[in-house]
Amino acid sequence: MERQNNLLGGEAPARLWAILDEAVLRRTVGSAEVMRDQLRKLAKASEQPNVTVQLLPFSLGAHPGLYGPFVILTFPHPTPDLVSLETLKNSVYLESPDDVDNYTELFDQLRDTALDPPETRTRIERISKELEE
Repeated sequence: MERQNNLLGGEAPARLWAILDEAVLRRTVGSAEVMRDQLRKLAKASEQPNVTVQLLPFSLGAHPGLYGPFVILTFPHPTPDLVSLETLKNSVYLESPDDVDNYTELFDQLRDTALDPPETRTRIERISKELEE
């Protein structure tokens, strides 16, 4: 928690833009109480000006993000951007400009199709409330 607060808060917070498939919000890991608390924390974090969260709802059907999770890490010039992919045994880092461009294009497609941030927050809060029942 302290590491998260240091990274996303303070004088020069990191910028985080997450696009989540609805399945990650609905697949219970731990108890309903744990999931509810995590969803509430996610909704609260999404209110920070440097944090954007968008949801790919089930209603979209298949989308390019189903190939698997990825992270695009951007750095100040002259450090090049890179893409991080997690596999079962390790992480793979793609550094070639073509790879980074391909994943950036994929991210842009997902961002354009996902719910907007306010609608995402509302959906997260609704799913959290469903766990109270």
